[in-house]
Amino acid sequence: MPRLENRVALITGATSGIGESIARTFAAEGARVIICGRREEKGQALANDIVSAGGQAVFRRADVSNEDEVAQLISGIDGEFGQLDIVVNNAGTAPAGLLEDMTMDTWTTVIANNVTSVFLVTKHAIPLLRRSEHASIINLGSTFGVVGAGGSVAYAMTKAAAISMTKSLAIELAPSRIRVNALCPGATATPFLFDWAEETGNKEGTIQWLVDHHPIGRLSEPHEQATVALFLASDDSSYVTGHALLVDGGYTAQ
Repeated sequence: MPRLENRVALITGATSGIGESIARTFAAEGARVIICGRREEKGQALANDIVSAGGQAVFRRADVSNEDEVAQLISGIDGEFGQLDIVVNNAGTAPAGLLEDMTMDTWTTVIANNVTSVFLVTKHAIPLLRRSEHASIINLGSTFGVVGAGGSVAYAMTKAAAISMTKSLAIELAPSRIRVNALCPGATATPFLFDWAEETGNKEGTIQWLVDHHPIGRLSEPHEQATVALFLASDDSSYVTGHALLVDGGYTAQ
């Protein structure tokens, strides 16, 4: 039996990169996938592609840093599916640059997209998740959430916040049988990473630095993160909660 059969999964920031790969992987394992993002054309194309491959997927546009839009999103899921079993809080942004050069607008945008979004989606999803026998929340952390990251202070701070929120929520929601874990990728070959590397002003040098600092000697592929998300979403990890799982090619082992 597919590991996520008859389960409904909401994945934010799912129109590209790790989120897209998670959506495809979950659908292949039997989940009905709600692809959430702000890029309607890409999101709808991904949903159509998954359906053409025999999976079940719909796209729902929402700014997950906006509470009214999140409340409407979750209400719509309840009305359409009547259940929610898995939430993957993947939406986020990663500006590069020195803290002393960062504007207040950039600072607040990073917090809104990377932290407030996790708060809002989780807050509104909890009542639906309580109905599930297999409830799992997966928050996207990062290696930069557990080690220093000069030139990415704001991003690293938000990922540390996501990890901390994960641990506290795991305790808070355990009586409701809702598991909460963090997936913490190393450098992964996605548009998200390449855009960040471009912002450093030395894209090729930055990528090479990342490769050199991952003992495994290469960037991760998105599907390598998605298969770990599948583990955290499925009953294979039924006794795992409050954990920040580093999938980083040895980056943090040094």
